[in-house]
Amino acid sequence: MVEAKILNLAITDKGFVVILKPEKSDKVVPISIAYLEAQSIMASLIGYKIERPLTHDIVSSIFQNCGIRLINVIIDNVHIDTFFSKLVIEHNGKNIFIDSRPSDAIALSLKSKAPIFIEEHVVDKAGIVLEDNDTLMKVKDSIPFTYQRFDKEELKETSSENIFTKKEPEEYNNINTNNKDSKKNKEELQRLLDQAVKEERYEDAAKYRDELDNLSE
Repeated sequence: MVEAKILNLAITDKGFVVILKPEKSDKVVPISIAYLEAQSIMASLIGYKIERPLTHDIVSSIFQNCGIRLINVIIDNVHIDTFFSKLVIEHNGKNIFIDSRPSDAIALSLKSKAPIFIEEHVVDKAGIVLEDNDTLMKVKDSIPFTYQRFDKEELKETSSENIFTKKEPEEYNNINTNNKDSKKNKEELQRLLDQAVKEERYEDAAKYRDELDNLSE
């Protein structure tokens, strides 16, 4: 198990990605995260206080007021594209391990200034090598997309309401739901729905589900 730092938060054609850099490794581990987790993580990275507390702010406040200390978070497994992690908390003199999504664990680690650890086998399995090139980090190992890094200094001057601009997925906009071939549309929407759920893009998943319901009527 090695300690990892957050290299950057990035946007890809697949959505938001938090990029972890394990110590003494030439690899990084990119983990897909949802919009709200990305907003929480970026707010912590740039030191921006959001007026209305997000879920991670509330949990962090509960920890502080109930004598709970977040010792660290551990990203301990990966299966296909899904990562698994645990929160290690101290309460009443006992260490307790709590299952968590990595996105939530990372967001809470930033709130509590707790270290992030990652198992070596996760780095070996999911780690990739990036080639740094100013604003783009290009993947060397034939991964079919590039990472667009956020400029933290520029984001410090951006209001919390506009840290990210949400856009409709291009695939979604390209679907013609009035097409006579409704069977094809249903299959495509189902594929997008499954992918959105897998990537934890639940707002997009809800839209695809509604479109499927409309086609079924």
